[in-house]
Order: sequence, then structure tokens, then C-alpha cells
Amino acid sequence: MSYVMKAVNHFRCCLMALLLLLAGFGEARAQCRDTPPAGCPTAFEVFDAGTGEPLQSLCVGQRIRVTITCPERSAVDRNALYYQFLAADLATAPCTGYTSRTNTFTVTQAGKLTIAENAQNPSNPGTGTIFLRVFDVAAVPKPAFQVEACAPGSIRVTISDQAYDTYTLRINTGPLLRVNKGAGARNYPIPGGATTGQVVVKGRYNTGQCVGADSIKFTTLPLPSTPVVRRLVLSGTTAQLQFEPAPTGYQYVLEQADATSPSGYRIVPQAVLTTTGASVGGVSAPACYRLRIQDVCTTAGLPASTPVCSVLLSGTSDSGQNTLTWTTDANAASFVLKRDGQLLTTLPANSRSYPDAAVTCGVRYCYQLETTTGSGTTSTTVVSNETCLTTTSSSTLPVPQLVASFTPTNQVLLTATVPGLPAGGRVRYLRTVGQGAPTEFALTARRTLRDSTLALNPEAAPCYQAQFVDDCGNRSALSAPFCPVVLSARAADLLGNTVQLNWTELRGPDPAASVQYAVQVVDASGAVLAQPLSGATASGSFLDLTPPADRQLLRYRIAATSPSLSQPSYSNVATVSREMKAMLPTAFTPNGDGLNDVLEVKGRFLSTFTFTIVDRNGQQVFRGTDRTQVWDGRVGATVPVPGAYVWRFEAVDETGKRVVQHGTITILR
Repeated sequence: MSYVMKAVNHFRCCLMALLLLLAGFGEARAQCRDTPPAGCPTAFEVFDAGTGEPLQSLCVGQRIRVTITCPERSAVDRNALYYQFLAADLATAPCTGYTSRTNTFTVTQAGKLTIAENAQNPSNPGTGTIFLRVFDVAAVPKPAFQVEACAPGSIRVTISDQAYDTYTLRINTGPLLRVNKGAGARNYPIPGGATTGQVVVKGRYNTGQCVGADSIKFTTLPLPSTPVVRRLVLSGTTAQLQFEPAPTGYQYVLEQADATSPSGYRIVPQAVLTTTGASVGGVSAPACYRLRIQDVCTTAGLPASTPVCSVLLSGTSDSGQNTLTWTTDANAASFVLKRDGQLLTTLPANSRSYPDAAVTCGVRYCYQLETTTGSGTTSTTVVSNETCLTTTSSSTLPVPQLVASFTPTNQVLLTATVPGLPAGGRVRYLRTVGQGAPTEFALTARRTLRDSTLALNPEAAPCYQAQFVDDCGNRSALSAPFCPVVLSARAADLLGNTVQLNWTELRGPDPAASVQYAVQVVDASGAVLAQPLSGATASGSFLDLTPPADRQLLRYRIAATSPSLSQPSYSNVATVSREMKAMLPTAFTPNGDGLNDVLEVKGRFLSTFTFTIVDRNGQQVFRGTDRTQVWDGRVGATVPVPGAYVWRFEAVDETGKRVVQHGTITILR
């Protein structure tokens, strides 16, 4: 603060002010300064209006009182004192404007406050004095601080305010606590164990008496219940946990079992927590976790969940079997093993491996293990990582059994059976013709195959072999050759009334097994019409003396049977085609005597045909399409006219050959 004091004749000061005003200068330019009497350090003193404490600096909001305390000014008329309170740092005071006799004032603005006093001069009646003092005014804002509720018994207070030099804190009626500026968040016990109350914080400057204060009410948090981890899944190298949200005001801390830690657990620093879950990356070994509740005060003794332990699953494949192993500290009642998302088996709690033999080589399988720990509302589902294996095999593969049989269309039908492996893998089919080397003609997953590429030659019978190739590329040994019967047939006379048959032997899967042969006559679909020979025990020949008389095209095959075959193996169908021929007389007598009265078509293997007769004028007089239709010589209702007529026979035989015959017929009386 500063003081400017100078004795001035009050009358002259006022006169000068009047002259200046009349001269056009404003009253604001009139300034007066008086010096306090000798022996008075200050012309007046300022006190706190409430406490009476003398003040050398002021505070915003403070109510003050101005009082003359110097004995040298005791004669001043207290009823003739006037004051001005100016929010400025003035070296001189206004000479006029002293109308208020109030010596109290409430400070409203920080910075500087000039207090000017106008009094009568007791040593020189008729004159006055003007004294002034300038005070520093400090702001007193409410200190900024935060109160955070904790578990019963404590709270956390953070004084973030920077306006004051020192701070004090009081919780309810507890002791006054000094807090250093910038001390940050601190935990405080609540006196008397109260769960509600208020915190009062005051800020003070190192100089002066200014104090800023504020209060915040609080209610401590209720005691939390024990948390429960609902699910723990190991996904690759990341452990994922699921749980219920933490109670309001609390948060979770994820801990991992660690024997070197005093509590047996340590906080997992890399854990990423959300409201209802947590994830831990970089997991390479099974671990046990627990979820601990924590408040901002890090109160000791808050509940933690029952530990849950992950399951680490691994596997290998060899010899056509997948072997699964796992490690865990989980207190499981049992394990559920799934393969490709479907239940495979349920295993007891003490199991740590499982051999899966129901697999196919080359097929990729994915496994996952599940278990449940705890019971009821506190149970936890634990799911292992997924491990995928492609089944491999190093064992000897079974040799396929092959059967070959001709179809009615003379294609060889091959049926391969792989013992113990009804599906999977591929079959390699090989063919040998005559004295040639085996040649692969198909590699397919099909176990039944038609050889449509064979060019059948009765002089070079085909033989077949099969080889199983698994999905790993391993190959079995070749099957025994299977040589189906090859049949040839020819007419033994000009009309084909007898047929000579010759066939090769059957070589089946068991060379030592006996074989019996049967000669069959079949239709185009393979249905058996006749079996002129059965029970033959050797390959060879057979002369059929009684082929079906109504069949223009004779179809023969051999049915070979053996104890080593579940069904017959058929030869190719060998055919003998006999000539279709119409036979007609040269004349007939349609005279009604009952002898040779009609003309009818006769011949071999006639079924459908077109038979027409024309007269000498080229006019068609008759048309028939089967043997039941005969001509009585009439043309419409006209009686037969003797003379010569021309006939024409046209048909397509069973082999597709077009047969045309023609001739003349004479009607006689």
C-alpha cells in the first residue's frame, strides 16, 4: 500500500477547484493530498468489520470499517468525517465529492482500493484535510476440488485449485487437515465411520487474511457383491472374459495368478477392459485369472471373483488318427470335446488327452474343448482355443477288391470295394488288353465306374486292376487282376437255326476259387429269355441247337458265378442276326371253295411291315401292315378280277436294316 500526505488549506483547495471549474476544466482534474500529523504513521486504520482485526490488505467480499486511531488526531470531529472508496490505485485524492459519512464498506473488486478521508482540521478551524490510503485487494474464489466416493470408511479428495498458497480440509467435524498446493488426489478416512457428510476446503494466501472456502456433500458407496466371471474363451493367443458390469462407482481390475506375488496374483497390465468384458493378448500358456473390484481409493479387502483358469488345446495327427492334448488348472467337473462345432464326446475331469480315430486322411478337422467350473449362479463356462488338424496316415492301406462285369450295352462296369473305408480317397483304375502292359485310364473318387473307352476285341480280352489312393497321397498295392468273360457268337448254318458260342475264362479276385458258367439268351434290356446251358465249369464252346425261333436277332451272354463273387459277372452280349424274309405264292383262287381263297404274307421274323398290291393300272388295291391282314382279291365290293397283280413288301428288321421284296401274284378262277 502507499501513502501520500500533504497539509493543504481546505478553503484554498475548494477555491482553486471552483476557479478551475469556471475556467472550463472538469472537477475530475481537481486533486488534493494532505500529510498526516507528525506521530501518526497513518491518518486512519482499516479493520475487519466482523472480527475487528486490523487490516493491511483486503479481500473481495470483506466488510471493512475505517477508524482514526492516532492520538494526534483525537480532536477530529467524528461527526464531520466524509469518505470515498475508489477501486483504483490513486496517488492523490479527489478534492470534492465527499458526501458520505459511512465509514464501512464491502469490498467487491480485486486489485487496488483507494480510501479517501475528508475531515475538519482541528488546528486550523475553517480548513479541512484530505488523507488517503491505497490497499491491495485479493480475490477469494471458491477453491476448486473434487470428492469421489469410495467403499464405506473413506473418500478421495482432489484439490485442483491453484489460486491460493495453502489449503486446509475438514471432513464433517473431524480435524483440520493441511494440504499442500498441488498435492493431487489423496484418500482420507471418514471420522466416526460415517457414510455421509461434507468436505470443507479453504484456501489461504501466504500474506493477508483472505480465505476462500467451499463445501461438497458426499455419500460413500455401498459394499459391493462378489463379482463372477461368466465366460472365459481362449481365441488364438487372446484370452477373452465376459462378466456383469461393475456396481456403480466401482471398477474391475483383472489379475493373473503369479506365485512370486505376495498375494499370489498380479495385475495384468496389457488387459483391455470394457464394461462387460476383458481381453488379454499374447497368451501362450494356460493361466488363471480373477476379477477384483476396486474403488478410486484402492480400498483393501474388496471382494474378488473365484479364479477361472483357461484351457490350452493342442493336437497332432499320425497313422490316420488325431490326438488331442490339453493343459489347464481349471477345477472342472468334465470336459466336452467338439469337432467342427458338433459334440464329439464328453470326458472325465482328470482326462488330458483324447485319440480321435474316426477321421479320414486328408480331411481337416477343427476341435474345441469346453468345461464348466463352479455351480449355480457363480458358474463359469471355459472354452479352449480352437486347434485344427489335417489327418495324415503312414499305415499300410487296404487293397481294394475289384469286380468287372459287362452291361447290356457292352460297357464294362467296374465296382471297387475298399475294406474298412466306405468313403474318402480315390481309386486308380488300370486296364490290360491282351499281352499289353497295365494302363491307367481313370483316377476318381467314384467306387463304381463304366469303361466306355474299351474297343472290344474277342481275340484280346481285357483285364482290370484297382489301387486305392488316400487323401494323403499314399497308395495301396494293386488288386488282383479281374478279367471278365468275353463271348463270341456266330450262326452255325446258313439260316442261323443253330448258333456256335465261344468264351474266355473268368479270372476273378480269387484265382483259386471255382467258377461256373451259364449261357443266357437275353433281350435288349438284359432280361433273360432262355438259359440253354448252366453249370459249366470251364471256359470253352457251346452249340445252341434250339435258339428262339421268333427272334431275328439272337443275343447271348455268359453269367459267371463264383464263391468269391457276391453276384454274377456277365460277359459281353454277343449277337447273331438272322435274315428277315417274306414268302408269297405266285397265284391264288378266291372262288369261295375254301381252298387258297386269300392271299396272306408268310415268312421269318415278321412283325410289322408294309405290304401293298397294285393292279395293271398302277392303282393300289390292297394294303396290310401285319400278318393278320389278308387279301380276298376284292377291290372294295367288286368281285375278284382274274389277272396279274404286282406286290411290294417293305420292313425294317431288328438290326435296323431296311428289307424290300416285290413280285407278282395272279388271281385264277
